[in-house]
Amino acid sequence: MTEKVSINEKSLLYRIECPMRWNGYSTVPESPVLACAETTARWLISERYYSKVPTAAQTREVFDVAWKQTAYFGSRSGIPQKEYERRVMAGARACRRLRDILWRCEILQSSSPYALPIGGVVITGEYAVLRSSRRKKHAFALYLRDHGVRIKPLIPDVVSFARRLDLGNRWIDPANRHWGIQSVGIMHYWVTRDLSAEHKLDRACAEEVLIGAASVVAGHPFPMPGDHCLYCPTRGCRPDDPV
Repeated sequence: MTEKVSINEKSLLYRIECPMRWNGYSTVPESPVLACAETTARWLISERYYSKVPTAAQTREVFDVAWKQTAYFGSRSGIPQKEYERRVMAGARACRRLRDILWRCEILQSSSPYALPIGGVVITGEYAVLRSSRRKKHAFALYLRDHGVRIKPLIPDVVSFARRLDLGNRWIDPANRHWGIQSVGIMHYWVTRDLSAEHKLDRACAEEVLIGAASVVAGHPFPMPGDHCLYCPTRGCRPDDPV
């Protein structure tokens, strides 16, 4: 039996964007603000799940601890002061945004890992399941975002499809029958902007997209030009063709 390839949801997204820059050992670049927001959200969701009410100061303290562990903070001496201050202010906004959504929603399930088999690939990741206080019959997986909001309406990515398919599995799990919901979706929530959008689609569509994504992991590399090409350090696929 052929062993399945395991790949993290964000690594899969990075690979699909441009497989030619992927070598299997690359560290997927990520916004330091988003990375710290995800760490803070994980803690804040756990606190709220157990009916605790952490203060804004405590939330910011958790964010700051994560911030000081980033490579961005370590290289701050070489970063223009205005740019660094802008990122620090973005961090404060992210903390406010996290508290805003988590205080408006009920947490049905705290951040939990998942492993989703698709073809010869196992997509891994983690997310929390929330329910708005105004929509008791609907639940959503939280997907924190940063940047990438030029195109409207929302164009979901492979992370959104993977979480949607796995959330469907959690929904029908008898252990979660007490949720009492009738529909699910993926909430794209930008941590540094007052922007959110929910991704809703049926299970068959999500599965079809992910099968295609899984084939990219096992197939031949090909580029998909887009905004990400503007920041590519090599652009070896078409070095003389401006995007």
